[in-house]
Amino acid sequence: MKRLLVLAALIVLPGCKCKPAPVDPPARGPQPTEAWLKGELPPEANQGTPVSGGTLTVRVPSEPAGLNRLHDQMIDATMVRYLMGPVYETLAEVDRAALPENGQTPLLATSWEESADHLTLTVHLRKGVTFHDGGPFTSRDVRATVEAVRNVKNQTASLRSQFVDLASLSTPDDFTVVARWSKPYAYALHNFLTSLPMMSAASLQGDFDTLPVNRAPIGTGPFRFESWETGQKLTFVRAPQYWGTPAYLDRLVMRVVKDDTVATQLWEQGEFDLMTRIQPGVWRAIEAPVGANAWAIEGYHRISFLENNYSWIGWNEERPFFKDARVRRALAMLYPAAEVARHVDLGIELPTTCPWYRLSASCDPSVTPLPYDPAGAAALLDEAGWKVREGDGVREKDGVRFRFTFLANPHSVRLAKLVPLLVTELKRVGIEMDVEKVDSAIYLSRMRTHDFDAASLAWSTNEGVRDNYQVFHSSQRDGGSNYVGYASPEVDALLEKIRLTFDPAARVELEREVHRKLYADQVYLFLTNRPALDAAKTRVRGLSASLAWYDLRKVWLAPAAGDAGH
Repeated sequence: MKRLLVLAALIVLPGCKCKPAPVDPPARGPQPTEAWLKGELPPEANQGTPVSGGTLTVRVPSEPAGLNRLHDQMIDATMVRYLMGPVYETLAEVDRAALPENGQTPLLATSWEESADHLTLTVHLRKGVTFHDGGPFTSRDVRATVEAVRNVKNQTASLRSQFVDLASLSTPDDFTVVARWSKPYAYALHNFLTSLPMMSAASLQGDFDTLPVNRAPIGTGPFRFESWETGQKLTFVRAPQYWGTPAYLDRLVMRVVKDDTVATQLWEQGEFDLMTRIQPGVWRAIEAPVGANAWAIEGYHRISFLENNYSWIGWNEERPFFKDARVRRALAMLYPAAEVARHVDLGIELPTTCPWYRLSASCDPSVTPLPYDPAGAAALLDEAGWKVREGDGVREKDGVRFRFTFLANPHSVRLAKLVPLLVTELKRVGIEMDVEKVDSAIYLSRMRTHDFDAASLAWSTNEGVRDNYQVFHSSQRDGGSNYVGYASPEVDALLEKIRLTFDPAARVELEREVHRKLYADQVYLFLTNRPALDAAKTRVRGLSASLAWYDLRKVWLAPAAGDAGH
């Protein structure tokens, strides 16, 4: 009945001069502070005396195929990266104070020395460390971890590219490891110390793809694995025999919610202590000082910081449509960047052309995005031999119609808005683009096996400096991350030279040259750098925004009186 009355009130009778009833403005709510709007944590978020206890529930947007950080099928998963530190530990960790530069602080290693010729690295291990299953951590485990990565029978190509020049690894005693390299490698020390989660030799015995630790990890960190309810959540508890300072939290719950709309609803209901990957539309909507937003403005701290990531659309260069760089340039000129920025990204994501950290010197500021220019794009397509066919208006070359399929993740809100815009733009110049949606695990598998025409991903790292050899060198087409099959002798040579260059300034110049070449070739349609858009309940303390994500070892919960949600 109420709905009918509302509809009746909207009917305007002919000749009626009655004034419509005034509409009350939305009720005013709490006023967000400038710091809250910027996503800056207030001082009180890191004040107070830490207390032990409680459960931290974190929303994660995807579920990994497994939790083995060495495995190619699992290494890129968001949740697996989150577990580096809390569950898995490396010999050293990235120095958060040094970011975006690469620095190291001791963790499972207490010290190390590198020879003057950069060919020998000697590492001294920490004594008294045990794995979560009670086994002692020794040099045998370091050897087993490295050997698992270097074994070509294992799906470990993503990490293996960092160790192609490792000549030998010796273990003189239980707490000493000596790595020798066949030639200098600028990232050798950093990668050896910080990129390998130490796994026990016992846990790596057997078929690498079906190891029990793929589902139930065994690490040395302050949290140990408890359970995995597929499609629901993963739970970790404080490790009782941790070698270092114990974590404050009793329990860490990683709750899997792939659908962003559902995640937002659960967040509003107070289900998450730490909400991650908030969509731009939601981020903007909760900024209005109205009563309906009181739960967010009063109950949560917003957190935003620039991560080392970039999103991209990749064109499989093994397909006839995308072999020619002129075609790839034309596609970039058909991308409606301004419209996407206004209506999809809402001014939050930052356009980029660069595969390195946005704030680093490695990005050449002279490289600017190609302009939106449909006429220019059409001319390039004509020049490349893709002509509009009479009759249906679709372009064709050598009897092949320019019709391809875009592989999309069904849970991506951004792609759901962006892809229709791209379909429209391409159709105007005679290109047909179909869309196929597949779930995350299948999506990544098809990209690794080059079973796609076009697709979109985002590369992300918790460090400030990245070695792009694995992504763009032609040798990384099979097993590495060169999913688009890009091959350039010039870029190969530059990437190899970067690995041999220890002088930071000289390395930056080489990286800028790579940046210019990659963009000229349009290896990707580079899209944006996305800042982290997260929110934490006001009772969550000890959070510190960083390229290395949050240090969950230092997080604690204030008394429940400060809880949020309803």
